[in-house]
Amino acid sequence: MDLAAPTITGPSTYEFENGSVGHVLTYTASDPEPDRYIVERDGEHYDSGLWEGGEVKVYLVWLYTQHLIDTLPKDFEFNVTVTNKDGEASSAFTTVHVIADVRAPIIVQPENITYEQGSFGNNIRWNITESNPDFYNVSRTSNDPTANFTVVESGDWDGSNLTINVDGLNESRWYFYTLFVNDTLGYNSTSSVNVTVVPDLTFPVVTSPDDVSFEFGDEGFEVVWHAYDSNPKNYTVTGLILFNDTSYGPPGDSHPWVNITVTDWTFTDPKGQDIVVTLDGLHLGNYTLTLSVYDDYDRLTTDSVNVTVYPDVRAPVIVSTGDVTYEEGYTGYSIEWGAEESNPVTFNLTRGSEILANGTWSGENYTISVDHLPVGVFFYNMTYVDYFNQSASEVISVEVTPDAHLPVISQVTVVQAMTALGMNNLTVQAYVWDLNNVTRIQVQWGVGNPDESGFQFDTKDMVPNVIENFFTADLGQYVSGTVVWYRIVAEDNSSVANVHVTAWQNVTVTVQAYVGTPSVFYAIVGALGGLSLVVVLALYFKTQTRGRR
Repeated sequence: MDLAAPTITGPSTYEFENGSVGHVLTYTASDPEPDRYIVERDGEHYDSGLWEGGEVKVYLVWLYTQHLIDTLPKDFEFNVTVTNKDGEASSAFTTVHVIADVRAPIIVQPENITYEQGSFGNNIRWNITESNPDFYNVSRTSNDPTANFTVVESGDWDGSNLTINVDGLNESRWYFYTLFVNDTLGYNSTSSVNVTVVPDLTFPVVTSPDDVSFEFGDEGFEVVWHAYDSNPKNYTVTGLILFNDTSYGPPGDSHPWVNITVTDWTFTDPKGQDIVVTLDGLHLGNYTLTLSVYDDYDRLTTDSVNVTVYPDVRAPVIVSTGDVTYEEGYTGYSIEWGAEESNPVTFNLTRGSEILANGTWSGENYTISVDHLPVGVFFYNMTYVDYFNQSASEVISVEVTPDAHLPVISQVTVVQAMTALGMNNLTVQAYVWDLNNVTRIQVQWGVGNPDESGFQFDTKDMVPNVIENFFTADLGQYVSGTVVWYRIVAEDNSSVANVHVTAWQNVTVTVQAYVGTPSVFYAIVGALGGLSLVVVLALYFKTQTRGRR
């Protein structure tokens, strides 16, 4: 039981400018058995709800939506109360001051910008704070006679930050961008940024990736250069063959190096582009790949990478799921082999001396179910062979242990039905189930003491009921007051033929009676019987009279 009141702390005062948004009072509260929270504003209900034991947040936007700010400045007293499931409560108090907007918009001054002619993605971003935004204007002055003074953008302002793109300006010129913003109360602010465009005097920039080496037939290898220039033109990737063997490996599975030429090099990322060269399928050999990048001013940058494709001298490297052990009758077991191999060809799977599967292998994993095996230990041997006749094998053992569980016997009941006064018929019913199915279900019963050596009992097979896994047997008729002892015997279909014998139980044959028939029923039957007699006698005498005539 929680014997302590909840704890809650929060700000004692909070101030914001009228018109500004996003203001929230946050209270830290805790209790092991939290219940509810209630927020009052100036003694009136403001908010309430279920409390889950963490922070309580009060959203001050409702001061606007409920039109509570009618004068400025305006103070509000907030009382936040949390309660636990024992009815204990704690409160925190906050005074909220709402003041008039007496400040001009606040602009964070951006850095001046210098960029190389032809580059893109150059932007001026002004971060602005203002509670009551109204209008904005962005103008540009320059020593470029074609753009001496220009209004770039203007319009209604919703208080969001402003971003202006400054791409595409002429080189060797300066440009002066000025932002003007004002609010609905007449306060305004300005900010200016100088943009200078310099000529493209730099060579293309290209990274230098590491040399690459991989086994013949392996896949997924590539050379990646990152290239950038303000004014890209074209690039080529050429290959110098230091050595290669075109006859090595499976025919048609490899190819020579092919030079790459891109005559119109462009990219959409302002930071440049990855130039990716895939190396899959190269002939065995040594290569030097050279990237040559040109810009519009025919400035050239190159970089070379050495590529080595070495022979496949490894047998397949097999990874398997490992040995498996499970109990007889259980299912859902499988084993799997996978292999790291660049030039796969064939596989062969055996269990003992039996071939289970074989054929062409393309490098994929192989999975096989091992359910429904008899008790014993089985050895599955997978062999993988590559194109160069290098092979590897991996054996997985699967052990199936004998069924260690007895058949399930439950819900054993005896039903009594009166067959004569003082005599009942007994029927026993039971739920019987086993994972390996059941071969024998019997009931044994008798009268006397089962603990005595001379106790004799009868045995009878139980038959299936209409309900699955329920079985019944008729024990016969017994006089009321007789104590009948019984038990259920079930044998499963496992290799060890587990037998479950329940403990002896007894049932006392009860005294049952017919429910009496209502006297009204007998009165009706008697009346109908009398009426029938009258009808019969009338017909008789009428017949006799006709005969005498």
